[in-house]
Amino acid sequence: MFEKHTINKMHSSKIKKDQTAQTFDLYPEIREMFKEFPKFKEEILPSRYWVELNAKNLEQLANSGFENFKRTVARNYFTWIVNPLNSQIRFLVKETGYLNSIKLFCQLIFRQKHEHLTKRQSFYYDTLTHLLWSYVEKYDEEHLLEKLIEPSLGNPPTLTQNGHLISQDLANSILEYKAVLKLGVNDSELKTILELGPGYGRTAYVFLTLRPDLRYILVDIPPALYICQRYLTSIFPNRRAFKFRAFSSFENIQEELESASLIFLTPNQIELLPNKSIDLTLNISSLHEMRMVQISHYFTEIERLTQKYFYFKQWKKTTVPREGEIICEADYPVGPRWKLLKRQQCEIQHRFFERLYELPQN
Repeated sequence: MFEKHTINKMHSSKIKKDQTAQTFDLYPEIREMFKEFPKFKEEILPSRYWVELNAKNLEQLANSGFENFKRTVARNYFTWIVNPLNSQIRFLVKETGYLNSIKLFCQLIFRQKHEHLTKRQSFYYDTLTHLLWSYVEKYDEEHLLEKLIEPSLGNPPTLTQNGHLISQDLANSILEYKAVLKLGVNDSELKTILELGPGYGRTAYVFLTLRPDLRYILVDIPPALYICQRYLTSIFPNRRAFKFRAFSSFENIQEELESASLIFLTPNQIELLPNKSIDLTLNISSLHEMRMVQISHYFTEIERLTQKYFYFKQWKKTTVPREGEIICEADYPVGPRWKLLKRQQCEIQHRFFERLYELPQN
């Protein structure tokens, strides 16, 4: 019922019915993921904003394919295309130096545009990406960039710096990985991570590359879950994966799931996972796009599932698109027994905060 209702709402969002069918025909796994929606509790049904965004994502997949998702669908997540007056760029220009920044602007303004982006979008993307990458290089005391390279899968906009393919997503994911440790996570305690709303898996890629011993559970709605599953299983072909499928009890899949190091689930399926089975739960820039009833549900599940740490990164204040709800930092329903280890303003996106909590073990 909800699957039909959701698709109907997508049609009203200007995606044609035959185009939705075309997307499902091209990617039958997405159709199977949508069939899980009737099992969703009312409080975790996607917001109107995400219904519309999913329609856009499906349309982009149909028109441009999985092969180009880093130039299309990824721009609906945490890839920024902002003008030079944006606060991120102003901060990074100061870090880079005004003279070096002017030289960069002059070089980029004559560069050819990227496919699937306009000339202006290409210039904005290139400017922020080069400045951001320079910032990550400047403070890379751990030499993480020696171990990480932007995967070509998904056809990211072709940008190189110092001979390496670079991207905003990889730079931001490195900063998030470092923030998790800086805020107080003891990485020797980490065996299993659950990420709620991982998008296509950009942050998971960094964690799994730097910590190949980790198990990683990725929880999202389609089509993001499909893109994430296809992307990460292609990047890490030797990892045993539990790919999305319907199941009714943890016992039915326990042996297979526990032997996997990559696990892909829809949000309703985490309700079947055992208590205190996660060492670190992550959420990056998606809770603030949910209704408060959704947020409260997920915080309840996070406390039930997590035996050690919860890290989240969100807008300090936002109005949930299409819902009219205002979500402020103080509104998140943190449990009374949660211990705040550290809170900080994000390094680049100054309108974001990051918090790390230690959760009760029983």
